[in-house]
Amino acid sequence: MVVWRQHPPTPPTPELYVVNSLNDTVSVFDPSSSGNVNALRQFGSLTGLNSPAGIAVDTVNNQIFVANSMNNSITVYGRTDNGNVSPVRTISGANTGLNYPEGIAVDTVNNQIFVANAGNDSITVFGRTDTGNVTPVRTISGANTGLSSPFGIAVDTVNNQIFVTNWNNPITVYGRIDNGNVSPVRTISGANTGLNFPAGIAVDTVNNQIFVANAGNDSITVYGRTDGGNAIPVRTISGANTGLSSPYGIAVDTVNSQILVANYNGPITVYGRTDTGNVTPTRTISGASTGFRYLYGLAVDTVNNQIFVANYGNNSITVFGRTDNGNVSPVRTISGANAGLSSPYGIAVDTVNNQIFVANNGNNSITVYGRTDSGNVSPVRTISGASTGLRSPYGIAVDTVNNQIFVANRMNSSITVYGRTDTGNVSPVGTISGANTGLNGTFGIAVDTVNNQIFVANLFNNSITVFGRTDSGNVSPVGTISGANTGLDGPTGIAVDTVNNQIFVANAGGSITVFG
Repeated sequence: MVVWRQHPPTPPTPELYVVNSLNDTVSVFDPSSSGNVNALRQFGSLTGLNSPAGIAVDTVNNQIFVANSMNNSITVYGRTDNGNVSPVRTISGANTGLNYPEGIAVDTVNNQIFVANAGNDSITVFGRTDTGNVTPVRTISGANTGLSSPFGIAVDTVNNQIFVTNWNNPITVYGRIDNGNVSPVRTISGANTGLNFPAGIAVDTVNNQIFVANAGNDSITVYGRTDGGNAIPVRTISGANTGLSSPYGIAVDTVNSQILVANYNGPITVYGRTDTGNVTPTRTISGASTGFRYLYGLAVDTVNNQIFVANYGNNSITVFGRTDNGNVSPVRTISGANAGLSSPYGIAVDTVNNQIFVANNGNNSITVYGRTDSGNVSPVRTISGASTGLRSPYGIAVDTVNNQIFVANRMNSSITVYGRTDTGNVSPVGTISGANTGLNGTFGIAVDTVNNQIFVANLFNNSITVFGRTDSGNVSPVGTISGANTGLDGPTGIAVDTVNNQIFVANAGGSITVFG
């Protein structure tokens, strides 16, 4: 997420703050810069940063607030901090209610901070100077709220409202002092809105508009501040010229009439505040010097000595030699409008039937290609539609013994199972979901056809849950790995080695953990 800030009157020195979730740093840039520029300053390691997702700048008290998604904390720093500095204070602990915090906003008028927690569908509010294992001053949560994996948050102190993006598309609006299981004062949702996995949100109280970054369809949609229902955007920025690529963060600069967008795969793109359509950015910040970093889905084909990469940020599949090294070009690339790729996250290779399976988070689909396909090719088949139960699919595994595919759906913490050759708007042959399952933010999945089990990496509660291969419904796991001793730290990827009876887990916090 990216936040615009500007100093009080003297001197007017604007700066651009960027959180880098994969290398646990904050970078600060001159917002008028362009190209492959060095950050003005950057800090990280003693800092307590752990997959920082959201950032807010307080220019009144000269501090920055960071939401760390992997260790459920808020860390606060001096506005001009640089290097490997410790936070001036940290909010964390069981009392805080923080659960995979993604978005954060600071209210300097009422001295409060607002946090969007994707892990437990809540908004928690703290005093601006709170520290330690504190209880929130109030919490918005419950069935009436409409919160569903809330991601971005913005506070409007002029009209006393807060705006929240929910990963399953609605924008929900609440009174600034709302508390408990309250209904939104209004909701923006529906086919006309153009919302597609909205991530970042910014409120422009000068021009009475809200700006939304849609990670699912690479667009920026703009609405009237008081819009509700199935509202049509007043304008939309989208198209190949825009350079948008899974935009996650957005900030509005009303002084210079610009909007700044953080794209998940690296670049910062800048547009005029009233731009619309397939416009070229006024400038772009990108390149190795910026410190931007992101990791993608990966599958290894040991039969044909190749590796397959799902590029979440630019909707492509790139293929490399298994032993490639250095700044090499892919041997082939699948991309383009025909491919149907939309924020691909998970990928699996079937060397028996020479196919690759891709989980597309952006449009809730599974697309299948020939193993040697290249270019702007159409999938050989696609699973998508309301009957499929796909909901932000992140992980995928193929079982060539029993001819099935297993999908981990992050949004509703479920596992859906399909026939290997299924296509279209098909119902799953089995679904694992419900309170008994222990599933919580399902990211990675692996199938063990030797012992007839499936292993699931749960990001939100730092656990590995194990089920029988044919399990379905609200079943309890046959085994669970969790707790402080495990070393699990935001598990996202998982692989099973049936020869040596081990499982390997990739943790977003920066480690690989191996278990029996």
